Amino acid sequence: MVDFHSHILPGVDDGSKNYEQSMQILMEAKEVGFDKIISTSHYAYNCYEIPEYKRKEMIQELSQEENIPEIILGSEIFITYNMVDLLKEFKASTINGTNYILFELPLRSEIPNLKDVINKLQENNYRLILAHPERYLVIQNDFNYLYKLQDMGILFQSNYASITGYYGHAAKVVVKKMLKNKLVSFLGSDVHRPETIYKLLPKAFKKIEKIVSEDYLEDLTTNNAELILRNEYIN
Repeated sequence: MVDFHSHILPGVDDGSKNYEQSMQILMEAKEVGFDKIISTSHYAYNCYEIPEYKRKEMIQELSQEENIPEIILGSEIFITYNMVDLLKEFKASTINGTNYILFELPLRSEIPNLKDVINKLQENNYRLILAHPERYLVIQNDFNYLYKLQDMGILFQSNYASITGYYGHAAKVVVKKMLKNKLVSFLGSDVHRPETIYKLLPKAFKKIEKIVSEDYLEDLTTNNAELILRNEYIN
């Protein structure tokens, strides 16, 4: 399996605080069955701005340890009009050097020029994946907003723990509806700390398995992510 969303690098964002926490998180990921983990540290302009080369160095250091998942470079980029510049200047990162980017929106408010930002990114051949759409208030208030985003060519990554109610009842309702309608393309832990998300995964899997087929679950946990890592197209 591939964990599509994580905050495992030490001292980079609001995730792991130090090397020891990073190692504990990685060992927990291995224990629950992840062979690969995409490091999607926050990149937020004027907030979290650790450049790509420094994050690569951290990944190399962590990867020297044995019996942990393969760590793959990425970013969770907070939506901003200069995202193309951030990527081309190797500040923020695509996923594994591909054309795919994981981005996030404000949790509680809309972006008035969102379509313009998306158009600019797509004109530069980037393919867009929205992190945890079930957590955004605009989608919790209007599920059809997801279809508008889908029509713009955006794919969706949901968090495993959302189905357990970890992010509240509204997120749980939305993610269940997304899974039933096959709107989710990837699942990720969005892990920030040891002893938090991964211990919820057995419960999450039981709930997800009641909603989706075995084949779809395989796509969500493994197959679609592997296609992305090879920069291949998915629907």
